[in-house]
Amino acid sequence: MCGVRTVTKRLIQQLLFATAVSCLAAPALQADDDYELQATVQTPDIDFISDTDIGLWARFHFAIHTEDFEKTREFYRRLGFTQGISGFPLTNTHAMARALGMFDLCQYELEQGEVMLFPGAENTTGIDLLKWRVPFNPEPPYRKPNHLGMAYATLLTADLMSDYALLKAQGVSFLTEPHGAPGNRFVFMRDPDGIYLKLEESSIPRPASGGSQTHILGMPYIGINVSDVKASVRFYEHFGYSSVRWINEQTLSAAESAAWGFDHPVRYRGADIAITRGDHHRLRLLQWLEPYDPEPAYPPPINHKGINRLALTVPDVERATRILQAQGVPFLSEVAPCCSGTDTDTGGIVHAIDPDGVFLELVGNLTPRPVPPQPDHCPPLEIRYPD
Repeated sequence: MCGVRTVTKRLIQQLLFATAVSCLAAPALQADDDYELQATVQTPDIDFISDTDIGLWARFHFAIHTEDFEKTREFYRRLGFTQGISGFPLTNTHAMARALGMFDLCQYELEQGEVMLFPGAENTTGIDLLKWRVPFNPEPPYRKPNHLGMAYATLLTADLMSDYALLKAQGVSFLTEPHGAPGNRFVFMRDPDGIYLKLEESSIPRPASGGSQTHILGMPYIGINVSDVKASVRFYEHFGYSSVRWINEQTLSAAESAAWGFDHPVRYRGADIAITRGDHHRLRLLQWLEPYDPEPAYPPPINHKGINRLALTVPDVERATRILQAQGVPFLSEVAPCCSGTDTDTGGIVHAIDPDGVFLELVGNLTPRPVPPQPDHCPPLEIRYPD
């Protein structure tokens, strides 16, 4: 069952549980641009099914790192991501920098940031939109949707052809025209930074959720490309992805291959994996056989333009980390208290690394403790917030 607790403004600042996905029948958090907001959200009171159950219960968000924050935010708002939680610290502790693989930095610096939410969506849709100032990485995102790593997010629509016409008229870049029959159509588009989004039509007629001019309903899954799907399924089972639907090896037609951006037939195998509680969110793992791109996913630090981490909520981030480390799961750093930079933080983050280098951020509660000291060579800690 789900228990209710009051979350203070400091926790709202911290990004922790801001999407308010509760077991998951609770309404979405009524967020706005005021990070001083006091709110009550539903958080899970989980009965662990075993000593190795980390209690994974929701996809919190995935991070998009952008070069033009205002332009990219306006793009996603047109798609239906019309709510936002902002006001997070622009600088933070060295421990937070280490958690993002920025080991040589005393403090990182963000230019802008916002967690974007899709009101009324059918499933978890949070996007952590960030523009980095220090360090800034100008390299473009993946050029093709078969690159190892988090390749794309899928948006479900009730009327693909109408949305395609509307967005194309607004200047959105599409790879091709939509492919498939009514109820089974898809098309790839790219956001202002070149990130792939797969627009997929619902096979069940239903009204759109509202909040935008489109007929988009939600975000059914995130696409992750892997080098060995069986090994990746075994890895994700450690996290609680116990529902597995295998995708048998298939060769796509020339027309469908073209819709993926390739000029010759492609082959892949894969699996849809999901958790069986909480938001029941799904990941699609694809192992590309032809063409295969061996280039690894984005390396640390976690600031590359593109979809650059997947955040997952657990009740106790330190307990989850201990369990996964005992099973051989590698981590980028130790757990960092998040995110105010004070000794009042009741949450923390840490990044696990999947077999192909994808960063899986665990977000969860921890016992408050003194702020970890800055390295001796660093200036005094300075936490700066947006104006």
